[in-house]
Amino acid sequence: MQIPNQPWNQNQPNFQAAQAQPLNDQETAFDLLYQEKALLVNIASEVLEAANPGLRQVLNDVYQQIEKDQLEIFKLMQQRSWYQVKPAQTQDLQSAKQKFQQMRGTL
Repeated sequence: MQIPNQPWNQNQPNFQAAQAQPLNDQETAFDLLYQEKALLVNIASEVLEAANPGLRQVLNDVYQQIEKDQLEIFKLMQQRSWYQVKPAQTQDLQSAKQKFQQMRGTL
């Protein structure tokens, strides 16, 4: 029996064709931004769990560098109108500050 040379599920995109398409600058920037965010989450967890002070400092330094890189990518995306955010209102800032102060107070 010969197996046809086509995807098993016709509703799924052809993975090889998708791989052949290079990302444009905007897609690359979004990909980098989300990778940096994921790294920050993972490194933050490692920093908090590091028992060795030297290791903790190294991880904290890495965290801070990734944070700077993420911000640089974000700013570049904003400059090119690829990532627009609503400016925070003073009342929103105060509400967020109170919320996090309350959360910290419950710890």
